[in-house]
Amino acid sequence: MSDTGVAVQQRALALMQVGRYAEAADVLRGLLAERPEHVGAMIHLARCHRELGQLAEAMRVVDRALGFAATQEPLLTEKARILLAAGHPGHAASAAHRALEHDPRSWAAHGLLAEALLALGNPTRVVVARRYADTALELAPHVPDVHLLDARLHARMGRLRAARAACGQALALEPGYEPALRQLALLDARQDRTGRAARQFTAALAVDPSRADGAAPAYEAIVAALCWRLFDVLALAGLALLVLFTLLGDGATPARLAVAVAVPLVVAGWAALTWRRQPSALRGQLRRQLRSTPVVVCLLLTLAVAAGLVLSAVVPVPGGLLLVPGYLVFAFRGWRQLQRRTGPAVRWLGYRIWSRLAARTTLSVPGRSS
Repeated sequence: MSDTGVAVQQRALALMQVGRYAEAADVLRGLLAERPEHVGAMIHLARCHRELGQLAEAMRVVDRALGFAATQEPLLTEKARILLAAGHPGHAASAAHRALEHDPRSWAAHGLLAEALLALGNPTRVVVARRYADTALELAPHVPDVHLLDARLHARMGRLRAARAACGQALALEPGYEPALRQLALLDARQDRTGRAARQFTAALAVDPSRADGAAPAYEAIVAALCWRLFDVLALAGLALLVLFTLLGDGATPARLAVAVAVPLVVAGWAALTWRRQPSALRGQLRRQLRSTPVVVCLLLTLAVAAGLVLSAVVPVPGGLLLVPGYLVFAFRGWRQLQRRTGPAVRWLGYRIWSRLAARTTLSVPGRSS
């Protein structure tokens, strides 16, 4: 390659490193106009199109390069990435498998094959994906993306602690690595650690503000979760208060009323302190989401429980009736929380059993396609 060609490629790579993919694509197209069979430029151009969301054009570039490339593994791995981005994990698995036939020690191909099998979703494929991900970890322990893949597989298989550790490995290799911060936020949200999830999402957005639109649904879910946490705390405090009222009997009505009024006020104070500790981005999202249906329903139920507690201190029957809808919802939420807490352990046990059964059979990836 001439010095000019090397300089052009280096310029394009420099632009890609700072996210200026459209400009890098223009530079690479200029090089290809002079050297139409420059495979290296085609690989970089395909990546530029993929990063810009121009997947059809990226695939055309890769397929053209595959027609005369002597070394096809990099092109096949790029093709697998494009197919994954396009939502075709079966074809992506086939492309990654073909890349491994050309280079069995390609960590990128092992990782992409694991990604594709994970996206296919069924337990057999996830078990096989685990094996390819382990190989990628052995070949490239220095690559943050491989540890992120490891974290996603652990999360799918119910090993949430191992998933956190894998994210920690990725962040140790690259502090501020946005995908790992986002994965940690998802793990926190999955375990109802709403405050931590909010902080992790905020940290991820600080690294890459361009993902703000994609994070909006996550923030909305966190806002709703924080409001429901307020409802849960008040319902639990109210339940303890009802037990106390039952033990006290019909007497001491002024004291009962004072306690019944104090409990919602204390819970409201706790909620205010919790809200002030949240990141400013989350507080802004809370203000925007006050009219959303989950938040409105939650706040109405919370007010109903608070009113029912106060009334039950004076007139037990009307107050108790007002508490019935709230405590039915609280019981349902308790059941859902139990399912979410036990779900990862059950899933991990299931995958362990499935892995042993699968080890006795021959597991294959989807049929190959060009």
